[in-house]
Amino acid sequence: MSDRILIPYDFLDEELQCIKNNFATHTDWTKDVFSNIKKNIMVYLRFQQSNVCCYCKYPLGFDIKQVDIEHIIPKSEYEKFTFESRNLALSCPGCNTKKSTNPVLHGSIKNYPKNGNNFTIIHAHYDEYSDHIDIINNCVFVAKTKKGSYTILLCELFRLKIAEQKAKAFQTTSSSTLQELVDDLSNPDMEGKDKLFNLLKDAIR
Repeated sequence: MSDRILIPYDFLDEELQCIKNNFATHTDWTKDVFSNIKKNIMVYLRFQQSNVCCYCKYPLGFDIKQVDIEHIIPKSEYEKFTFESRNLALSCPGCNTKKSTNPVLHGSIKNYPKNGNNFTIIHAHYDEYSDHIDIINNCVFVAKTKKGSYTILLCELFRLKIAEQKAKAFQTTSSSTLQELVDDLSNPDMEGKDKLFNLLKDAIR
């Protein structure tokens, strides 16, 4: 099973006309006139990417703040690729922020590359993710190639291991605290049961 985008988004004729009429520079990406186009891109790419981030492979949320349309080659560097379908993928805000506008090409280009050879990171349309990175326990990213290693570095994918460790530590602590409260409540001689009961209610909300 492939873990890349097999078919880029195909812009409708009216979308292409809208882009032609309203796009001049990469900062135009935020114009309201493109809102529906971006919604259509997002719906399409969710399906193509099985609703996971192109860099960390974590599930994407459905709130607008939980998913970004990622420009693989930064639009500020090559603004003519702002609406290039092969340059668009969905990422989580964390990966998008970490990658930022860092260059991802081995050298300058005139036309959009037809394969992933000129890219320093995993390209969501051209590269099979599993050829470059293994993910262990959903949080440890192991590079298999130089491209995989640079993707981990650029997107700081090691941050997910740290987040996972913190979550597990919190879960263990919370569970242990909850059990202590339950044990205390079962003691018939204990004073201040009402106060403890309220603490227990807060803990399980």
